[in-house]
Amino acid sequence: MRRINLLLFGCCLIPSTLMAQELKSNYIQWGFESQQFPGKLQSWSKSNPKINDDDNFFISRVKPKQRFRYTDTQVRTDLTETNDKKLLAWLPWNVPSKNALPDGVFDSEVFSMWPYVTHWGDWNCGLGRIPAALLDAAHKNGVPVSSVAGIPYGGLSGAWSSALEQLATTDVQKAAAYMNYFGYDGLGYNSEYSEYFGGGRITRKLRDFHVDLNKAIRPTNPIYENIWYDGTNDKGRISFDHGLNEYNKSIFGAKGSEAANLFFNYNWNSSTLLQNTVEMAEEIERNPLDIYAGINMQGGEPRSGSRWTLLKKYPISIGLWGAHSQNMFFESRGEKGSDPETQQRTYMLRTERWFSSGSRNPVNSLQINNSLNYNADNTDFAGMSAMMTARSSMSWDLTQEPLITYFNLGNGKFFNYGGVRQNDRPWANVGVQDYLPTWRWWFASKLLGRTAADVPATGLDAEFVWDDAYMGGSTVRVHGSTPKEYLHLFKTKYALKTGDVITFRYKVKGGKADASLVFATEDNVNAEKAYPVLASTDEADEDKWVEKTITVGGDLNGKTLALVALKMENAADLNLYLGEFSIVRGSFDAPAQPIDVKTTLLHAAKNGVDAKIIFNMPNTKGQGEPCYNTDVKTSLFKLWAKQEGKDPILMGVTTSWAGMFYSVPVDLKGQGKVKFGVSAVSLDMKKESAIAWGEDHEIFNRYEYSDEIKADKSVIKPNEAFTIAYVDPRHEAGNWKIEQNGTTVASSNNANEIKVENGLSQTGFYDLVLTGAVNENGARVNKEVRYANYIQITSDAVGAVPHINKLTANNSETSIEVVPNSEVTMKYEGKKADGSGSRGIKTLEKPVGVKVSELDMTDNKHAWSLAFWVKFNNFSGNTQIVDMRYPGYGWPANNWGTLWSTYDPSTGVLDVTLRKKNGESNPEYHQRWKVDFIPGAWTHFVLAMDGNGTDTKPMVYINGKEAKAHNWQIGSEKKGDGVCPERYASESWWPENVLGISLGRHGTAAMNAIVDDVKFFNKYISAAEAAHTMMSTDANEAGLKAYWDFESDAASDHYFASKVGNAKLAHGELKVGVGEGVTTLVPDAPTYDAGSPFVSGNYQVKTTAEWTAKKATIVSQNGTDMAGTAKLKYAKAGDYEVTLTLKNAHGSDTRTFQVIKVKADPTGINGTETADMKVYAIDRDVLFDVETPGNYLVQVFSTNGQMVASKAVSVNGAESVRLHLGAQGVYVVNVKKDGKTLRTVKFICK
Repeated sequence: MRRINLLLFGCCLIPSTLMAQELKSNYIQWGFESQQFPGKLQSWSKSNPKINDDDNFFISRVKPKQRFRYTDTQVRTDLTETNDKKLLAWLPWNVPSKNALPDGVFDSEVFSMWPYVTHWGDWNCGLGRIPAALLDAAHKNGVPVSSVAGIPYGGLSGAWSSALEQLATTDVQKAAAYMNYFGYDGLGYNSEYSEYFGGGRITRKLRDFHVDLNKAIRPTNPIYENIWYDGTNDKGRISFDHGLNEYNKSIFGAKGSEAANLFFNYNWNSSTLLQNTVEMAEEIERNPLDIYAGINMQGGEPRSGSRWTLLKKYPISIGLWGAHSQNMFFESRGEKGSDPETQQRTYMLRTERWFSSGSRNPVNSLQINNSLNYNADNTDFAGMSAMMTARSSMSWDLTQEPLITYFNLGNGKFFNYGGVRQNDRPWANVGVQDYLPTWRWWFASKLLGRTAADVPATGLDAEFVWDDAYMGGSTVRVHGSTPKEYLHLFKTKYALKTGDVITFRYKVKGGKADASLVFATEDNVNAEKAYPVLASTDEADEDKWVEKTITVGGDLNGKTLALVALKMENAADLNLYLGEFSIVRGSFDAPAQPIDVKTTLLHAAKNGVDAKIIFNMPNTKGQGEPCYNTDVKTSLFKLWAKQEGKDPILMGVTTSWAGMFYSVPVDLKGQGKVKFGVSAVSLDMKKESAIAWGEDHEIFNRYEYSDEIKADKSVIKPNEAFTIAYVDPRHEAGNWKIEQNGTTVASSNNANEIKVENGLSQTGFYDLVLTGAVNENGARVNKEVRYANYIQITSDAVGAVPHINKLTANNSETSIEVVPNSEVTMKYEGKKADGSGSRGIKTLEKPVGVKVSELDMTDNKHAWSLAFWVKFNNFSGNTQIVDMRYPGYGWPANNWGTLWSTYDPSTGVLDVTLRKKNGESNPEYHQRWKVDFIPGAWTHFVLAMDGNGTDTKPMVYINGKEAKAHNWQIGSEKKGDGVCPERYASESWWPENVLGISLGRHGTAAMNAIVDDVKFFNKYISAAEAAHTMMSTDANEAGLKAYWDFESDAASDHYFASKVGNAKLAHGELKVGVGEGVTTLVPDAPTYDAGSPFVSGNYQVKTTAEWTAKKATIVSQNGTDMAGTAKLKYAKAGDYEVTLTLKNAHGSDTRTFQVIKVKADPTGINGTETADMKVYAIDRDVLFDVETPGNYLVQVFSTNGQMVASKAVSVNGAESVRLHLGAQGVYVVNVKKDGKTLRTVKFICK
């Protein structure tokens, strides 16, 4: 029986989300800075092409694909070569410190809207060095990638002057060889400088260099493109907003002398400028579509006049910029919440709405407007698809390389391979992103339906999900109901031949439909060729990936495949996951084993180990020549890790000849050595080389201890046993004490935990005092650490976390056997968990706010105090606690405002910041406190402002006591430890200010918490008053201006009335406006939950029972916190688990019953060979039950084919045989009887 004790709000001091292991600055060395590139280039040679040991992280192994045009599969057939706009994404990738290097953070950037991008300029990537992962993803889609010279605005500095001149005088053939070898597709320049000396000499030399470089490189890389910001003209002077003219046309270049395509500054939006530009381009025989009209996504530029409505009339392309360190799609993806998956989904919505259309379906012809919004609810935006076609690169010789896609984005919270979970570690590597649907969700009721009338009003939808995958960590989900609808998947141009094998793999998670793969060929693109792959009569099986294959015959032989679609008919609540689409011609050889393997152990901690691997592949290419994966018969590489005495673990895949490992799971009590390896996978993904292993590494030589502690209960009752322990099993022993009001009530010395067997009798708060080793300035030191109010004992009356004491099936706690359609009775016994108490509201990572005008506040120099109870569910990073600002003001004051307070959960520091004036950032006033906000525990928080009408000073109280002052800072000069001795005159004020709890802002999250009993005082309250008000429900406290206890429902407008005065408070959402950071607080319906257990109230805490029984019919169920039952029936033979979760407002408990064995009906197929036995797993034991006599051989294999266990038995009658496996992992069990295979089963041993 497997048990999970899940605390709804886990009581950890340091949230596990902050412990994720990720790319650090010392893991991969870039090799040089942007200004150093010209020098590196001049010393580089094909005979010695090495920059540094990490080059393979910066060499593309995917040859750029070529895109094609085919009008008949366009959504808008009126877009031709003369008016089909290009799009330059001159945008940063991810975050500057990581860019597109492989990472251990799931919530990383994996841009996927490549069909609407014709060039990616990696803005936060210095000149001449680009991560291979980004290159490989872009090259698959036919998109060039360039780096950027970030030249500052103004006079050209001496350093940049030297660098540009050195670049301009580099041998062009050497430069072309360098770009080809590394796979770089252009050079970009933030050219907004003036040459005050030399009259533009360097600029013109650089221009000539670009002309010659284009001529040298385009024969081998036809997508190569240099980009020039049109801020510096050929006179070497700053000159913005004049269009293409006599002073920049040579930088652009006439036909035959192309130099660099231009990115116009943001004031291009006049018809005269655009018309003159088009005419000038035509005069020098250049395509005006090679000029990009700049869009400043950060600043909302062009700020005035027409934008898209004007640009659509001219054959000039689109250039996106914004901002310097992160692009705007990625930077503020936290608008819907800070949970990593929520942020990924929000990022996906932002990009899909911007590029394909606000409806995410390019067929919905939304009217082009002049909006520059890029938020997740940007539903009325026409999208880039209104002005450009979705480009495709899916056209190549299938004898050289098959088409295979698993619909994988290139990141995940786990890693699957072949539909089997290989590990549960987060990862991101955009280089392994698959080919994805071309147009993005082109749904229509008929094939090639191109009008909005062809789109059902309530039909199917599609999205990416991160809860399952056939390969990787994500896939496409299609869901909904419809009588008939097509999802157009891929725009292709493949010459098919008899014998080509087309594979479609899917999983039906629920619902039903009749589905067919539909192909259209160029000879008659409107005639669909449909091949059924799913019938509505098929049984949904959420655990099974279904494979359907189609072998090309005479009907498709010799035809050019133009379109792949999925037709769904009679769909009812369909929930379909896509696993694979492929076209494979013939067979492909296994690649050679990788060579020159070098591995490095980078980090070891309780979450696992980090490492990197660098290798080469045997090849016949000359020194300094590019070598692609197709040249070495390889699709991708598997990355393996193996601890001594354990089986290998598949940690991920890569297209680079280098890879990263993050949080590799190791047995912290096991052997101390680990090694890392790589194997190469064939182009058809069916064959694999042997694993090439690196050297052994000692795991624990430089082990980084985690000082995190955790309690086994989030809600503790009087006299209830509980344990607090170090999370790290290798942590040194410490001395533990629990104190109340200075008196020790429990202790444990020289131990890794403290167990309080008989609990604590009195309700209230207790401190934990722990003396032991901690990390401090890179060393382990012994130190006493006090965790104030870490333990909270609450009364039985308010309820408790549910607990499952016993779970049975047909009164058995161990496995049972039944026949199909017989009734199974599940029963549980629990403990008392229901109760009643105060009611609070969930923040849901949204604000709870009140207008300052309703509190009669006119400035931030008078005294006031804000008090409330809060329980954090978890932290995802820096979090806003209390803010005062006007969200509708301009950037950046709309995110700073008058006052803000940010909590860093990784350090436990709360920073309260005051602003001097509205338009000035300095000198800011910072007072910082050490605060332990413990997820799952209630904390009473007070921010008190000691204003006197002239200046003010903040104070924070935690649970009725002054918080421990950490340090302070005023401006950049004044700083110190403890409490700041100075007061501060804060002149920053807006009458429209909102005083908000959880008012998240740029770069910091709103609170994922519950708040209760919010009080506002028009006075500065003392520590004694703070201690009194935390337990008080008295509406007559001195100075109490407003009080919201949430015991009464909000009004119809969602505002809560105050118990004192007339101020109204609401939970709401920051609705995005026009301009960066501009929002409006819009009230919404509050979500209630159990409030503080230390305040009285009438909220009922009720426990519910949730049963999960795959492939079973739940006939009936009932239950309370104390006991309950469920009756199940299974229609088919098999081995099944049943999971019970008891849940209430305080938390949950989960237990799984293993195993219910449903044996085939004796009157049915029990006599067949395959029904002679059952194979199943319990913990780390493999069991098989034999029904008939014979000689049996059971063999257990790891996923790489290594046999790890074997047992031969001779059976005379019914018998059960057990094999024990010592390590967790994924295994394949093969059972033979008398030499004939009966069954092969794949399972995960946990």
